Amino acid sequence: MLLFRFSALTFNAHRIHYDIDYCRTEEGYPNLVVHGPMLALLLLDLAERELPGRRFRQFRYRGVSPLFVPDRFAVCGCTDRDDHALLWIEGPGGGLAMTAELDLA
Repeated sequence: MLLFRFSALTFNAHRIHYDIDYCRTEEGYPNLVVHGPMLALLLLDLAERELPGRRFRQFRYRGVSPLFVPDRFAVCGCTDRDDHALLWIEGPGGGLAMTAELDLA
């Protein structure tokens, strides 16, 4: 249901996010595909919680590999400098699903 609602909020009508039969028969995916932009928002949420009071100057992200329902994943991050953070999403088995960089003001 969350993927369907996120699709509606972002005006993304691609069936890979809400039609499981389409995913399997037309695209060859094992299940529904998790939105990349939704994962990016989870990375920003982590940064906001872990870096309270810090302002964000620039955010860049890149999808590395897809996540499918019901894959478990971890939202991770660290600061490598006072004004820069590295963020990433680990998919099943620790594989990289998304990377991101955040410049801090």
